[in-house]
Amino acid sequence: MIIRHDLKLVFLHVPKCAGKEIRDVLLTGAAEGAGESLFNYSHSTRLRRYVDLAHLPLDDLTHWPEFQWLERYTVIAAIRHPLARLRSAANEFHRQRNKTEEAVVNGSGLPERWCRDYMAGLPWRHARRDPRYIHSLPITTFTHLGDQPMVDYLLRCPSLRDDLLALADRLEWPDVLKQAIGEQLRNASEAEPPACSDPQEWLLAQRLYHRDFQTFGFASGDTPLLGRRARLMRRLSLADRFWAAKALEQLDPAPCESHSRELTAWTRELRWHWGPTATQVDPDQPWPATRSC
Repeated sequence: MIIRHDLKLVFLHVPKCAGKEIRDVLLTGAAEGAGESLFNYSHSTRLRRYVDLAHLPLDDLTHWPEFQWLERYTVIAAIRHPLARLRSAANEFHRQRNKTEEAVVNGSGLPERWCRDYMAGLPWRHARRDPRYIHSLPITTFTHLGDQPMVDYLLRCPSLRDDLLALADRLEWPDVLKQAIGEQLRNASEAEPPACSDPQEWLLAQRLYHRDFQTFGFASGDTPLLGRRARLMRRLSLADRFWAAKALEQLDPAPCESHSRELTAWTRELRWHWGPTATQVDPDQPWPATRSC
């Protein structure tokens, strides 16, 4: 997170959405003491766990004094298509894991097996708020407090440079900052929705990022169809064919009995054996994307 007190501005760093580049640019021209940055790993005594200060979910951020500025200043955030974020988060995990895996990712690229293993464990990692897996949490985790948006302006990665320049004009930012935006940022070139050839990965993203697709209007794309060779390879390996089965079971939104699943956050209705039923409020109702909506 970046705070510019002189501009009365807060930038919320949604992971894998060009945040590092934006952070560097937004501190351009800041006088001493005018800018604050939350960064690096830390341990929170209040939350009793380790956290990534650069990417604090908003319900975690409420425990930091910096949260007050979200209620006083203009708040911005950059967002990116969930399928692209998911792949990028898997890359980031292995880059951070150790030097050997970092070299593989930066060289020949992320092996498909590593990618699948990472994705298959996400429901459990997200439920624990494991900071090593913070990069794949849903966008709304960082932009909304519950169903309440805390952001005033959204920047979309495919038009990032253009969006930020337009915002700089609208908010009358200094010329030195506008120049830095124009010179150091670019619009992302990736397609939306990104290409996805794996039906399990596609379905995992649809369930894991259900609120993101709803809230920000991302196109989900068509369900991928496996080619002939891929279908043959999957038939030869049942494990490969259903690599995300356990994760998808936990992410199933269908009503369930209270003790039938390990994780229950994604089910729309939870039935307890002695009678009572708990239901999510309007699970299909899109949330407002920004405070101005």
